[in-house]
Amino acid sequence: AAYKQARTYYDQLLETSNSEGILKKYQRAIFLYRTVIDHDPTYGAADDSLYAMAHLYEAMAAQTGEDLYRRRAIYYYEFVAREYPQTKHKQPALGQAASLKRETAQSLQEGVVDSETQDARTDLATVSEVRYWSNEDYTRVVIQLDREIGFRKQILTNPDRIYFDLQESRLQSDLLDKTYAVDDLFLKQLRVGQNRNTVVRVVLDFEKINKHTVFALYDPFRIVIDTLGGRSRETFIPETVESTPPEEKPVSEASATLPTTPSSISPVVPSLNMGGDRSLTRVLGLKVGRVVIDPGHGGHDTGTIGPSGLKEKDLVLALSLRLKELLETRLGTDVILTRKADHFVPLEERTAIANQVRADLFLSVHANSSRDQRVTGVETFFLNFSSNAEEREIASRENAGSQKNIRDLEDLLKQIALGDYNEESGDLAHVVQESLYLQMKTDRSVIRNRGVKKAPFIVLINLNMPGILTEVGFISNPTDETYFKDKSGQEKTAEALYQGVQKYLQSLGTVSAYEGNTSLNASSPN
Repeated sequence: AAYKQARTYYDQLLETSNSEGILKKYQRAIFLYRTVIDHDPTYGAADDSLYAMAHLYEAMAAQTGEDLYRRRAIYYYEFVAREYPQTKHKQPALGQAASLKRETAQSLQEGVVDSETQDARTDLATVSEVRYWSNEDYTRVVIQLDREIGFRKQILTNPDRIYFDLQESRLQSDLLDKTYAVDDLFLKQLRVGQNRNTVVRVVLDFEKINKHTVFALYDPFRIVIDTLGGRSRETFIPETVESTPPEEKPVSEASATLPTTPSSISPVVPSLNMGGDRSLTRVLGLKVGRVVIDPGHGGHDTGTIGPSGLKEKDLVLALSLRLKELLETRLGTDVILTRKADHFVPLEERTAIANQVRADLFLSVHANSSRDQRVTGVETFFLNFSSNAEEREIASRENAGSQKNIRDLEDLLKQIALGDYNEESGDLAHVVQESLYLQMKTDRSVIRNRGVKKAPFIVLINLNMPGILTEVGFISNPTDETYFKDKSGQEKTAEALYQGVQKYLQSLGTVSAYEGNTSLNASSPN
């Protein structure tokens, strides 16, 4: 559907190539094609979409003479030829890239770009906002603009800093020469300024930089900078998050007989991962002390709206609040919500909150929608870039000739840890999916188990802990909507989410089987 929309718009655009506001229409077409890639880069028309994007950038370069658009066209032509080697566009794409490179070289020789003319331009992107979230070893910075631009990054030392030069852009007046005094143990401050007439510079001043990643989000266009610092060896001590259970926590007769002193509680050995092995998390005996629950949407972003008016934002908030209560009262888990009321929270802020509070687990709660009101079912998503055992064996042989030294171990361990999060995310996704499906099937025999899937959800990108996104059902289905509007249906769904999380915690040894069962019995009406 996304590809059809992009292709239809593109075909119409070709018929009106000299119309007013053509650049914005080109950018709209590029956005639509990029949506196809964001949905599924393995889709059969992904190469067609990338080739069309390159062609659109080339058309923008021809229209404006801008080298920036020419470079983007070259990038996408070469990208589709390299990443989709069987595409029918390979040879035309390489030919177009070579031709554009010759044009670029010729332009530089002839001095086509007049700096004074460039400085006088008024069609620049505007930097409208700079936001950040930070603690002593993690920070996320988000730079928001009114349209896509190119940018360059530079790392400097003595003192440590990273700066980003945003091309073809200018600062909103209230941001001129602004400094954000973060002043923590990791990120000292942010500085923004109009470096040149067409270049905005954003500087991040650090105590120390260990790792950073940069990626773009769209609609509106944002540049997201995630950086990880490092505590000194003297201060890096594994933390155990303690939480105080509510004063009126219900206690059953069975749970009253549980040992009350830590010394009398036997440690629980974590079980194997679903793949039959133990992840680094389980080998090290790591536990879950803090969970972040993310109720999707909120505020002006209503999410899905059902046939009779049920809003996704309201449903998932109610489910999240109840799940928080269940985890706190039954297991004593420390739970933080990304939103506690009906207000909008940007996607990148939700991820930042989880990282900032050093959560051990992240669960984003959503409800699904389909144009076909008959569609029903539950599904759960996670990011997964880990390989199977056979692929690891191949990698071991291929890596035998690696030139990496022992001093590279720290960076390698970070990469292993990221893979470990994905393995644990997969396990969490499976137990939550199973719990949701079994609960829904009890009440609705026609419910479909849509399974566990992988997808590039923005809210899961760069999490520093295992994380999943679950779709509890289809609000667009009138029967599902009726189920979720009823308090009983909401209670059962929250209970199913709890059962899934509790089962996962039990597999890590965070909750003993005995304790988990008595906690459930404590809430039973019998």
